[in-house]
Amino acid sequence: MAQLKIKPSRKLSFINNSFSSKSSSSQLMQSQLCLFVVLVGFIGGSVAETETSVLTITDANWTVIMDGEWMIKFVAPWCPACAQLKEQWERFSSLAASMGVSVGEVDVTQQRGLSGRFLVTTVPTIFHLKEGSVRRYVSLREVEEYQAYVSNRRWEEVEPLPFWKSPSSPVMSCMAGLFRLSQWIRRSHGYLTGDLGMPAWGSYLSFAIATLVIGLLMGLVQVLLADCLCPPRQKEKEEKGGVCVFTPEERQTSEADEEEGPNKGEELKTQRQRKGETTVT
Repeated sequence: MAQLKIKPSRKLSFINNSFSSKSSSSQLMQSQLCLFVVLVGFIGGSVAETETSVLTITDANWTVIMDGEWMIKFVAPWCPACAQLKEQWERFSSLAASMGVSVGEVDVTQQRGLSGRFLVTTVPTIFHLKEGSVRRYVSLREVEEYQAYVSNRRWEEVEPLPFWKSPSSPVMSCMAGLFRLSQWIRRSHGYLTGDLGMPAWGSYLSFAIATLVIGLLMGLVQVLLADCLCPPRQKEKEEKGGVCVFTPEERQTSEADEEEGPNKGEELKTQRQRKGETTVT
């Protein structure tokens, strides 16, 4: 009978031990899961901060780069070299804040005006800006080189762009307008040939006609402005009430002719007299 009483107690203790071990393992799994979630959130936040530290520069906010110190890169989505530069550029952007440098990038396919303003013809292209002074970065495209270029002030060894090539100069503003016009023409050509189904030669012909019309209108405006600002001088005589009125210049020339007239007549008489004397002798 004693053995029969002991066996149930052993079974109960075994069940309790197994249950406690299962509960402890489940608690351990829950704690590990919570720790994993926290780590994922921390890593995701740090990645988000790294991505947002690179400012996207557009035609609307480009003036912010003229104040302070900046490193700007011009890239294109289809460029393989730009894709290879992305990781290095993001690493540098995470370290640039401690050096007091802002980092930005420009997509040349979307911001044609900025491409013309900085006269960018190849990608990737990197510029260093310090209080409006623009220099082109021509060293290695690595994080260590970026840091040394800024911290060791290597940019002082590079000649800055002249005033007329500065992004804020009137010349580069006109260049930005031309680049934006080219982008508009390209989009219009895609709209005419794609959406409206017009043949390519029809699109080219329409642009040619528009160019001729605009050129004629601009020439007409220039002629009108020239006539208004610099009117032609009146060389003909004006008649008022049957009386001929001379301009001041014509009066001066007529008076000079009248003064020279008698003198010329006397000179002719003396010359004739001399000829007559020579023939008589």
